[in-house]
Amino acid sequence: MGDDQSDRLRCAGLPLKFPVSLQLAIATALWGGTFTAGRIAVQQLSPLAVACGRYLLATTVLLLILWQREGWPPLNRRQQLLLFGLGVSGIALYNWLFFIGLSLIPASRAALIIALNPTAIALGAAIWTGDRLRSWQWAGVGLSLIGAILLLGSRQAGALTLPGWGDLALVGCVLCWTVYSLLARQALRSLSPLTVTTGACCWGSVLLIGLWLGQGAQLPVNVSFSTGSAIAFLGLGGTALAFCLYANGIERLGAARAGLFINLVPVFGSAIGALLLQEPLSGLTLLGGLLVLAGVGLGTLQRLQPVPISTTEPVGGDRSPGPPALGHDR
Repeated sequence: MGDDQSDRLRCAGLPLKFPVSLQLAIATALWGGTFTAGRIAVQQLSPLAVACGRYLLATTVLLLILWQREGWPPLNRRQQLLLFGLGVSGIALYNWLFFIGLSLIPASRAALIIALNPTAIALGAAIWTGDRLRSWQWAGVGLSLIGAILLLGSRQAGALTLPGWGDLALVGCVLCWTVYSLLARQALRSLSPLTVTTGACCWGSVLLIGLWLGQGAQLPVNVSFSTGSAIAFLGLGGTALAFCLYANGIERLGAARAGLFINLVPVFGSAIGALLLQEPLSGLTLLGGLLVLAGVGLGTLQRLQPVPISTTEPVGGDRSPGPPALGHDR
């Protein structure tokens, strides 16, 4: 089915139809908005409190969708361990570091650092699973790394400096998402994308709540409307709805073609942060971000070739940028 054809939002059970390309664009815009929403929320709440609120909402919705569409499948020990590993790496640790980073650096800057995800995943796959990168992919990796050096060293306008703790927290997010994506390749061989995402969210929520309780689980007496709205957006829009839209796009177009839209996430993230939060971007930051995006684009040129459209192609397979639901907010 082509990009211009419409498809019902079966994942969410909504009686609406949109072109598949529009669904994917909305999903990436929602992920881009999570940087600004997270930046707003951590001004009043701790990073762990924000992460817990996000995933309590998202996990509840995803469990309801899974129960309606597929039911909870029986899991063997290996599958349970994989889901636990996904919850640790892609949900608990990722979001803890994500919101720590957003409490320290602008949302638009964070979005450009997270743009390193596809490059890190490609390198991780080459090291861990022995995937062979072609010459243009290595060139893309090199370009992205040069951009990352400029980006991380651009905290002061016009001068290169050492990266700060917020920058390092976001780099930690990239590493966590790389582990998550490589583990998800294994899980998606025997489980559906919805089951993998929901299972990871369940484990991640439990771990986040445990960490939050261990730190005292403090909340302010009065949570502002903007903070509450930001958390609601993070959980419902930036996680649950974005997953439904993106998963439906992958089901219709295949992971390789749908994965091209992932490159829009840092663009949306930086633009929304600059527009809504009035965050300035220095020349070095913009140059570094552009080099990262150019490197990612160069490394994914093979996806521009025509590919068969399969409704059974697994999300997060070798040609995909990773599982659809959660990391690119990421």
